Amino acid sequence: LDGINFAVDQADELFEFGRLYEKVGAEEPKKIDVALSFDKAVSLFPNSSLRIHNGCQGLTLTADSMLDQLFYNLIDNSLKHGKTVTQIKLYYSINTDALKIFYEDDGLGVVSENKEKIFTGFTTGGNGLGLMLVKKMVETYGWSIKEIGVPGEGLRIEINIPKNIEKTNFVKPI
Repeated sequence: LDGINFAVDQADELFEFGRLYEKVGAEEPKKIDVALSFDKAVSLFPNSSLRIHNGCQGLTLTADSMLDQLFYNLIDNSLKHGKTVTQIKLYYSINTDALKIFYEDDGLGVVSENKEKIFTGFTTGGNGLGLMLVKKMVETYGWSIKEIGVPGEGLRIEINIPKNIEKTNFVKPI
């Protein structure tokens, strides 16, 4: 019975992944408040004792409602695989050619040989689909993503948003 329950749970996860995957790129992009989108994702983990730092107030991006799902998947991944995570940070920086959003946790991080694999369905437990979906969303927006953390010091994900995608792709806060 345990094996059957496990198989049913896995099938449910695959159906949910398929449902979300079909939504990627289906909506018309619009201006999204990044801080609000991240806060919505955080609110879906009400029993978590995480310390959250949201440094994206005033930042808007051209995206769709799937941005909430992107942040949800990152938080879920931190909780499932970071083991020792107590804190999550989201912040950004702007330079002459791009905006970079950084998502960090203080968990175990990702070992060097797995950094490229984590967005391809690779897993150390679970189904491996969460970060694969994140990568698909990011690429649909015309952005890129990579893990740049130091193994043993936490996860650090960089989302690179080129300014040349469109002139109004992001708006610097007032």
